[in-house]
Amino acid sequence: MPSHLHISVTFLQHTCHARLGKEDAAPNEWPPSPLRLFQAMVAGAAARWAGDDGSTRAALTAQAPVAALGWLANLCAATPPTILAPRAVTGQTVPRYVPNNSADLVAAKWSRGDVLAMFEDRTKKVFRPTHLLDGDTVHYLWPLDETSERQARQNEPTIAAAARCIVALGWGIDAAIGDARIIDEPQAARLSGERWEPGRVGTPGLRLPVSNTLDALIDRHAKFLDRLKDGVFHPVPRLRAFSTSAYRRASDVPPRPFAAFALRRLDDPEKSRPFGVENAAKVAAMLRHVACKATQKDRDYWAAVPGGSNMYVAGHTRDDPALTRGPTPPRFSYLPLPSIGSPYADGMIRRVLVAEPHDGDGRHAKWAAMRLAASDLIDEDTGEAVATLERLDPTDRVLRMFTQRSRAWITATPIVLPGYDGLKATKAAKLLSRACDQAGLPSGSVESFEFIGPPAHTGGAGRFFVPKYLRRWPLRWAVLHFTEKVEGPLALGAGRHCGLGALSAIDPRA
Repeated sequence: MPSHLHISVTFLQHTCHARLGKEDAAPNEWPPSPLRLFQAMVAGAAARWAGDDGSTRAALTAQAPVAALGWLANLCAATPPTILAPRAVTGQTVPRYVPNNSADLVAAKWSRGDVLAMFEDRTKKVFRPTHLLDGDTVHYLWPLDETSERQARQNEPTIAAAARCIVALGWGIDAAIGDARIIDEPQAARLSGERWEPGRVGTPGLRLPVSNTLDALIDRHAKFLDRLKDGVFHPVPRLRAFSTSAYRRASDVPPRPFAAFALRRLDDPEKSRPFGVENAAKVAAMLRHVACKATQKDRDYWAAVPGGSNMYVAGHTRDDPALTRGPTPPRFSYLPLPSIGSPYADGMIRRVLVAEPHDGDGRHAKWAAMRLAASDLIDEDTGEAVATLERLDPTDRVLRMFTQRSRAWITATPIVLPGYDGLKATKAAKLLSRACDQAGLPSGSVESFEFIGPPAHTGGAGRFFVPKYLRRWPLRWAVLHFTEKVEGPLALGAGRHCGLGALSAIDPRA
């Protein structure tokens, strides 16, 4: 029967102050990262195995804790744990003034020659707790195979002892107690909490210990003790021996890497080259043509991609009957973005983006950003260049309408339903649900949706150019509400790869 290494941490109060950075504006870290758990266990082990003289310098030189904690770090690096945590909300930001504990900062200024630097009595510290809603225990689970289970059973007593030495997880005020044991599959299934699954190692997210993290922590602790050695301040280096992994709940929509461009005039690159929103599919086709042409410069790069550029860039999937239904294989989506979001917006297309599928690793989007910049869009009918691509500032207001995080989204270009609805609302609703599945949105991520009339900037669905192979399906407009905030870009429907079905965020302040 499959087994798991299970480490649990129970907070004594229903709050945690852990953050993803030291800055006041850094977002809260929830659930607590595996590296944070590992550091708490190392700190506990240092106290548990301290020498008779109470020295912490040589606390972790005992063979047992070093071997067991090193094995745990390697296990994290190879198999990031699944985390089950209570649901939580971020609390209100409250500034407080606490006794200053920045002697190191003042000493650093002295070492740089600032002899006038002085201690301040109080300093501002921003509190923004994470409130736990339906529990107080966080569970970390590592699935064990035959080899790792044998090693886990050898190290279980030491790992359990180190976990039971945890005194806090997060800030020092986040008092907690821990435990560890090996459990079977039914016991793991009975654990409560929202389930957070790890993504690929190396993707941005929660920090993970790696093979040399324990050595780095011991070295950093030693340097901290010697930071004022011989009366000279020696800065303590930051911990850099860790990896990261994106963590998501089952209903979370994975992010979607993209490359965005502005459309500029050929004769005056300072000015935009607008296209009518009804020609979104034509603009997308021109953008795809540029991308296909660019792949000829990187044949070796695309030869290593499953399906190659023919599948991923050109999107030639319709020749394979097995790919006509269900999720399509990974490929680029080409999305023109109408100018919307202000009373003076005219809905014309001045921006485009090339998006990877949800949960892409971003390599192909970086390729597009590098290769397509300064390329010209070629009109298919005349063969003449009609616009040039310029890298778009990520803070561009219109781009943010399509890429920000929001719970409510509305179609900016019409959705091509993946089937005929017979003008029946119930059938259209089923087809829209299928479109969500085909677009890679996790089951349960969409809370509700409703069909609406065409937005003012579009002038109606009948104006839109639709590729010939999609003209038998109806065009619809809709508003979608997600269970959690979702990050764009989003596109739905059978035309989601060729310029139709792009969604923009609804500003809750509007």
